[in-house]
Amino acid sequence: MKKSAVLSVVVLGLSLASCSRIVGAAIPPQTISNPAGLEGKQLVASSPLVIESVRGTVSYSTAGAPFGDIQIQELPFGIKPGGLEFRTGFSQIDVTGACVKPQAFTVTVRDVKVDASDPVASATFTENAAAQFTLTRTSESAGKATYGVSDTKLSVSADVATAMKFFSILTTGGQNTVSVTATISASDNGLAGCTMGFTLKDVSVTLSKFQ
Repeated sequence: MKKSAVLSVVVLGLSLASCSRIVGAAIPPQTISNPAGLEGKQLVASSPLVIESVRGTVSYSTAGAPFGDIQIQELPFGIKPGGLEFRTGFSQIDVTGACVKPQAFTVTVRDVKVDASDPVASATFTENAAAQFTLTRTSESAGKATYGVSDTKLSVSADVATAMKFFSILTTGGQNTVSVTATISASDNGLAGCTMGFTLKDVSVTLSKFQ
């Protein structure tokens, strides 16, 4: 290839890259409601809470019901998001087992881990969310109490490389699996020995910083 042709290809590549950045900067954040069908699903403790600020782990996975690629509005020039934010609230929290079930207490959700995979690739991001929720008991029966939850939102974000990888996994490559795991702690030691189930509400993923 002649030098002039090589130079033309390089200039074209730089022009496309520059154009991609300009176009990407003009694209507003895109919010996907209820990604992976997580709305109404429950993060459930795998074992009873233990004393140490009454700590435990809750999780949910779509492994038993994988879902197809998410359709996003067409983006020009192969533009992908460099920003990804996962947000959720909780409609209720169920406390089950032999423990004290106080009228009200607080729960802090920490160290949230989000995994996504398809037949081609997988990606993970973890962030210490430190989101605090106030719980108020709304009903109680034998061995179980249900709590209303303050309208706090849990929010975790991925770095640029991970955001782009998540975008590729969820929009291409076939059937997807997503899982969410979080460490929790409660303010009342009397809850030790019980398990908690967190029902997800207003789940969304916001894509931004297109480039």
